[in-house]
Amino acid sequence: MTRKENGAEREKKTGVGKGKRNRKGFRAATALILFLLGGAGLAEDGAEAPDDAVVITETGPAARELTGECRFQSNGNSRDYSVLTDGEVGTYLPLRENGKKKQGTLLITCGEPVCGLEIKAFDKYGRDHDYDLQVRSGDEWVTVDRGGTYLTHWHSLPEPAKEIRILSTGRERLRLAEIRAFGPGEPPEDAERWDTLDKCDILLLSAHPDDEILWFAGLMPTYGGDRGYRIQVAVMAPTGGQRKLELLGAVWHCGVTHYPEFLGFIDKNGQNPEKQYQLWKGKRRVVGRVVDVIRKHRPEMMITHGLGGEYGHGAHKTCADAAIQAVKSAGKSGEYPASAEKYGVWEVKKLYLHEYEANSVRCDWDEKLAAFGGKTGFEVAAEAFQFHGSQVRRNWAFERHGIHDNALFGLYHTTVGPDSGIGDLMEHIGGNPGAGN
Repeated sequence: MTRKENGAEREKKTGVGKGKRNRKGFRAATALILFLLGGAGLAEDGAEAPDDAVVITETGPAARELTGECRFQSNGNSRDYSVLTDGEVGTYLPLRENGKKKQGTLLITCGEPVCGLEIKAFDKYGRDHDYDLQVRSGDEWVTVDRGGTYLTHWHSLPEPAKEIRILSTGRERLRLAEIRAFGPGEPPEDAERWDTLDKCDILLLSAHPDDEILWFAGLMPTYGGDRGYRIQVAVMAPTGGQRKLELLGAVWHCGVTHYPEFLGFIDKNGQNPEKQYQLWKGKRRVVGRVVDVIRKHRPEMMITHGLGGEYGHGAHKTCADAAIQAVKSAGKSGEYPASAEKYGVWEVKKLYLHEYEANSVRCDWDEKLAAFGGKTGFEVAAEAFQFHGSQVRRNWAFERHGIHDNALFGLYHTTVGPDSGIGDLMEHIGGNPGAGN
């Protein structure tokens, strides 16, 4: 579907204007993101790495990128290694399919010692993408870290290495989208170093990758990157490996370092909640997944799409409907009992819907954000949207406010009283941002 001249579809993106294309997107990110050390010390057969390993600390000058000096060699049939460094997360190198005797491997050699690697895996079928990161020690390969928890991993090596190997260990063929190598020093700000969040302050439930920017604009940079609230993003309908990696880049750019939840529903438009629930294999299944996310991450505040689905998209409408039902059920032990036993129950204090007219609040995304050098929430969101290159290339662009105002929300549910009109989505929540209120 092209969307170019298709009525409501033309309205989908908050800024319906056509924007300039940007193939590689923006690679800058907030300066206040905490640097997370990659795990190290794991070796083959459970042995520890050598005791005399030099620990590379992430302090001091910025690391120099060495990617252009690296050479690649795999044991698979594909030899187009340019896809690993083309800046396009929609291209990938498939390694050899794992068998009984051989596993897929990629050898990385560099003339300069490598101290850190960013590796992005392409998720084609929604299956595992596990691998071991190894360095040569004499005649053997020693495993120093592992990947697979996230689609993007940052690996800090326990000591500099000129020969590195990626060994596929999952049941599914490993597909590598991007690799960047660096020397000693601090990792670049745009190197994604994800963590898994238990307790969040804000749960942002969006239908698709790019909706988290288009309809919520400055929410993540303002409340997450600048004010320090822990934001958990959950996406109902992942749309393939490229869109997932684009989402990760956009979320990270906004200062959110907690890995998103991908709920795994099919990306089709049912037009209305009844048909959308059918496409997603039943209302109870869909609401139950949202209940799981609420109980798992225990948000103080939740925010999602409008009841009208912005421009009328069935998945957007169903996000709102499922959120309403899930908030009602999440605090009751008798509702979805298996989930309650696993996570416990949780009561969300506030639920906001986009463009909900009652109890409305207008957010100030024009506020200058110190964490982003004085840029506004709108400006950071506009930069973040460039990571959604597949959508930018379809001539969609982000705009301030837009036809469906991305600064206007309504308080649908509250246990802490109505808002006073000061424009703060976290009003009456209490406690300190990120402190487990």
